Amino acid sequence: MKLIRLIASPVLMYVLAGLYAVILAIATFVENSYGPAITREYFYYAPWFIMLQLLQAINLLCMFLPGNYFKRISKGSLIFHGAFLFMWLGAAASHYVGITGIMHIREGGTVNYMMRDDGAGTETSSLPFSVTLNDFRLERYPGSHSPMSYESDLVIKQENKPSFESTIRMNKVIEVDGYRLFQSSFDADEQGTVLSVSYDFPGMQLTYTGYFLLFVGFVLTLFSKKSRFGRLRKELSGMKKNIPVYFFLFLGLSGVFGVQTLRAQQPCVSLQHAGKFGQLVVLNPNGRLEPVNSYTSAILRKLYGAEKLNGVTSDQFFLNLLAFPEEWGKVPFIKVDNKEILKRFKREGKYVAWQDVFDASGNYMLSDEVNAIYLKPAAERKRLDSDLLKLDESVNIVYRIMQHQLLPLFPDENDTRGKWYSAGDSLNVFQGKDSMFVSKIIDWYLYELANGVHSNDWKEADRIVSMMDVFQQAKSKVPVIDNQKIKAELLYNQLDLFFWCRLAYLILGGILLFIACGEMITNFKWGKKIGSVLTILLIVAFLAHTVGVLLRWYISGHAPWANAYESMVCTSWMLVGCGLLFARRFRILPALSGLLGGIMLFVAGLNHLNPEITPLVPVLQSYWLMSHVAIIMVGYVFFALCALTGLFNLILMSILSTANRVRLLFRIRELTIINEIAMILGLFFMTAGTFLGAVWANVSWGRYWGWDPKETWALISIVVYALVLHIRFIPLLKGKTDWCFNLLSVVSILSVIMTWFGVNYYLSGLHSYGKTEGSGGGLWIWGVGLVVVLALSLLARRRFRQVS
Repeated sequence: MKLIRLIASPVLMYVLAGLYAVILAIATFVENSYGPAITREYFYYAPWFIMLQLLQAINLLCMFLPGNYFKRISKGSLIFHGAFLFMWLGAAASHYVGITGIMHIREGGTVNYMMRDDGAGTETSSLPFSVTLNDFRLERYPGSHSPMSYESDLVIKQENKPSFESTIRMNKVIEVDGYRLFQSSFDADEQGTVLSVSYDFPGMQLTYTGYFLLFVGFVLTLFSKKSRFGRLRKELSGMKKNIPVYFFLFLGLSGVFGVQTLRAQQPCVSLQHAGKFGQLVVLNPNGRLEPVNSYTSAILRKLYGAEKLNGVTSDQFFLNLLAFPEEWGKVPFIKVDNKEILKRFKREGKYVAWQDVFDASGNYMLSDEVNAIYLKPAAERKRLDSDLLKLDESVNIVYRIMQHQLLPLFPDENDTRGKWYSAGDSLNVFQGKDSMFVSKIIDWYLYELANGVHSNDWKEADRIVSMMDVFQQAKSKVPVIDNQKIKAELLYNQLDLFFWCRLAYLILGGILLFIACGEMITNFKWGKKIGSVLTILLIVAFLAHTVGVLLRWYISGHAPWANAYESMVCTSWMLVGCGLLFARRFRILPALSGLLGGIMLFVAGLNHLNPEITPLVPVLQSYWLMSHVAIIMVGYVFFALCALTGLFNLILMSILSTANRVRLLFRIRELTIINEIAMILGLFFMTAGTFLGAVWANVSWGRYWGWDPKETWALISIVVYALVLHIRFIPLLKGKTDWCFNLLSVVSILSVIMTWFGVNYYLSGLHSYGKTEGSGGGLWIWGVGLVVVLALSLLARRRFRQVS
């Protein structure tokens, strides 16, 4: 019995789960340094690691064995926790019984075997069917090398069964005799296909059963009076009558001033004409037709790090480089973050001019140095090397603009791939009048731009822009220009709604927080009326935010959470919406959510996150993407609310005194309950979203879990928050639970930040399609923040112990 009590001990659960999370974190960094093969051999598939997972399963099972425990725990919680046992069994069946391999087939060829990696090398394994590849097709985004979709026409022959034809593509699976075939890759010459093959019938049944039980347990837990969620809901209802706690669930489903204003002294195209030029259409390198305004904005952000240069818009900047390269080549607009490079070119601040990198004879001063850097292995390049390569890239962008090679305005109506050309490209594909127009129009246009600058008469330049627009509309056959989307994108760019929303959120959220604090500590007479007006203004800002999200959705043609920038914008939107749902009952929540929503939009507006609208890679073109990402983002929102509420509670604890003891202790307990309810919901959504991602992976690649760093850190976050929710079972924390819970709710957000962004900066893996630009620096900021929170928590603990 002592052994069973030890195995069923919550302390052992904490030790095992905490050790598990630490090992997983270490493994991701080992993989980044030594590769996935080493990590799988010494971590994920090692006997000791499998034994650790088995011990956790036994610990969980033993905790439910005592008969009296079944009487105390709700059925929903029992089913929810039991679901993990099914998932563990399914993972074990997949690992020990499942079969995976690769089929490589050339067009016209037939294969009846797959190649498998048995750990010691590659071996051939026969299959009970054969596959013939009739045709392989690869479609690219118009005028781009980026794959849009690829598919294989197959003929499948089975013994004693008639053969059949089928087409396989990304996210479309073919099942044959229990084997599942997936479109994985293709040959470089586009004459062959690579299929993934998986046989995992018992593992898939057990795993899917676990996922189903997880959902059932989630629903039952929300509505059960015996569950922890139900008891918290009852306690909160006693503190606030008629509180709509289920709105929590409804929520789940449903430099700011750093712009320079100095005008440039160089010749400058008028703002009005540049705006007309920005309405033309261009084919960007990703194969997306977009307004020139969007295209030039991306280029200026790349070069300068902002969307305006000394008050000059991106369209003006681009035209100035085209029309007046000598004058604008002297302007320091190429951003350099390395002080050593800036010192070399005798520049103060953060920028160098294009002409700085050329000597008096016109020779490129970085040529030899850049060539030497490219000869180095990537792992041996220093920070200076990376910054020089970035500068070289910017210099080449400016050069190509000046050579008229970076403005694909002219579609070739005879190109079935939809290629567009710049005036500086080889234009041999155009014939007759089209050839004359394309080869001469830009030179004529630049001449009229110069005349316009000197005479302030832009009629001829406007007329040429209209002529280019007519040419584009007539000649763009593949793809056809969607003028409604182009107008919507121009409106989206012009309104810049997310910029104004972040200002509104920061200002309104800050004032609301001041008022809420005043109401908690003293009797603030006008607080309710002023707060109501500010909340209405916050709702207006939220509606503007909603319009921005919907516009981006319409323009891109997919849900706007396919990259880091979009996920920040949408998570901010959900967060503010959450606060507004509870504005009447908890005035502190719209204040906190507004502030954090503004901060998130501010971070999204930094140059580290690229706001450019891009097409989806083939694997993301799945309905699983919408559900998987959306549900995980809802979990992020709840965890962000937990961190804010926990931080605010620590502040309240730190100002406790005998005078405000009764008032503040009531508020602290109330907010702690809200914090725990939000964390329970966040954990449910995070877990459900992660396992929906596993289903997506199984549909796309034929495996649920590949121990990719992003997947692994999502699992770490789940484990971390599960441990925080169960601290009430630790005997040593008796009497300290509220303080400890609020502190951990703040610290735990670091695991979410690592999952959301840290993996993109510090690690690598299959989720690199969401990777953002930037150095990933700023670790010191998180370090300082953590020190401040810990210092605040010690003060809070001292005050809380003195008065409670």
